[in-house]
Amino acid sequence: MRNSSKLALALVTAGVIAAGASAYTATSTIDQAAVHVGSVAQSVSGATITNVVHSYTPATDTTTAISAKAEELLSTTAGVVQVSINGGALEACTVSQTDVDEDGVDDGATDYSDIACDIADTSNVTSVRFVVNG
Repeated sequence: MRNSSKLALALVTAGVIAAGASAYTATSTIDQAAVHVGSVAQSVSGATITNVVHSYTPATDTTTAISAKAEELLSTTAGVVQVSINGGALEACTVSQTDVDEDGVDDGATDYSDIACDIADTSNVTSVRFVVNG
């Protein structure tokens, strides 16, 4: 049981690192007419991260938060999901579950987790890496 948990964690970590290499990019300049922020869905063993949204503040030309959706029910324990911006330190995210029948069992498309990450204000986000530990 412990070995399979360690293997799953290793696979998730490796997948997230690989996902970080193809990650999410954004470039902007103050007063730019259009700000383009890109994202991609990444599937790793144990988690599928989609709907990545950058909260952008035009007045300061910074990204202030990142949110996303995990197709699975993730633990709401603090530190289970973390994000790294531009290769920096990991920052904790908050996870909230939508468990339609409230049984704690992932029943597929109707059950998912919302991920909210308040980050230090960051100019020119060039990469976003999610780490899921559990």
